[in-house]
Amino acid sequence: MKIAIDARFINPENRGLSTYTRNLVFGLETIDKKNEYYILLRQKDCTSLKFKSSRFHKVAAEVQWYGIKEQIIIPQILNKIKPDLTHFPHFNVPVVYNRPFITTIHDLILFAYPTKKATKLGPISYAFKDRAYRLTIAQALKKARAIVAVSNSTARDIHRFFPNINESKITTIYEGAGGEASFSSPQLRGGPRRGGGRGSLISKYEKVSAKTRQEWLKNNFKIKFPFIFYLGGGYPHKNLERLAFAFNGAQKNYREKTRQEIYLVIGGGKDYFFNRLKNLVGKSKIKNIIFPGFIPEGRALEYFYQEALFCVFPSLYEGFGLPPLEALKRKKLVLCNNGTCFPEILGESVVYFNGKSVTDISDAIINTLENLENLKKTYLPRAKDTLARYSWRKMARETLELYKKC
Repeated sequence: MKIAIDARFINPENRGLSTYTRNLVFGLETIDKKNEYYILLRQKDCTSLKFKSSRFHKVAAEVQWYGIKEQIIIPQILNKIKPDLTHFPHFNVPVVYNRPFITTIHDLILFAYPTKKATKLGPISYAFKDRAYRLTIAQALKKARAIVAVSNSTARDIHRFFPNINESKITTIYEGAGGEASFSSPQLRGGPRRGGGRGSLISKYEKVSAKTRQEWLKNNFKIKFPFIFYLGGGYPHKNLERLAFAFNGAQKNYREKTRQEIYLVIGGGKDYFFNRLKNLVGKSKIKNIIFPGFIPEGRALEYFYQEALFCVFPSLYEGFGLPPLEALKRKKLVLCNNGTCFPEILGESVVYFNGKSVTDISDAIINTLENLENLKKTYLPRAKDTLARYSWRKMARETLELYKKC
């Protein structure tokens, strides 16, 4: 079978979609010894990425996603390849593409959490983009041979917002436990297969002394200690405004009781949404929140995780939620919103709070600061069972089985 994968999101700068796409592509290369694959890539990844298998072919597809060109050029590329099946790892399937395909739905954020605050576009442009989004995803779901949902929560949202879609088309295939499997990152960088992967990377930086890690973070990101850590996007549904105000109350309580400072590091990027949040923090005179910008994988990311007191994820809507699993993998206590997919994915391995209540988030932070060691003893042993449920190799294997059925 000739299979095409639209892997234009494969670059690490695309975070969650990148992690999924990388592990899908490299996982299939590891386990599938029969099928022929054509991997569509942006130019910079087409140049740097290397495959060991001769059955994996790179196809240049220098087209930005979510635009008009995507709707025209991607079908042209695929129609030249003539694949038996195409996998679109996101909803952005060209409306005019008519060959057999499957699509992965990570979330339905604009349906479940519609808000004009989630865009920097004007009202007319926003209305046009919103309509295009809804049309694209509706057509993708209608025409797909099969639909991959990354959680039961996402599957339920598909049923909820698209009740006419045949439920038999939807298969839940969980992602991995954060980060990458050992088959992923060396290949992406074009280097040799060294093995070990994410697990050995975590172990490597765990062995570095806390003093060295802290000095490095101070010098490279101007980090102050001790700090609570958030990593993710800055979109409104990430609920960072409430987190900022909740932290403000928690740090005042901490300062009164200990006469010491506590900091909140909000890592993720320097885009419009983070800048808007920074402006709000400044206008509200909230102190001790640090915005380091984009945190690259490797030493920087590992040092942030290792030196954090604990991690907090207040998001009101997620399809799967990789960052909390990444934190658990690094033996960090996690605080999470008690809604969205988090209870399904994380079970009883994290501390929950009501993400819609500033007071509840603040109380959870205060309680954790006061009882950190006891909470770690209670929750971290549970994380082992949670993490065991998720595997990128298992994800790739289940996806391959779905290909065979299509």
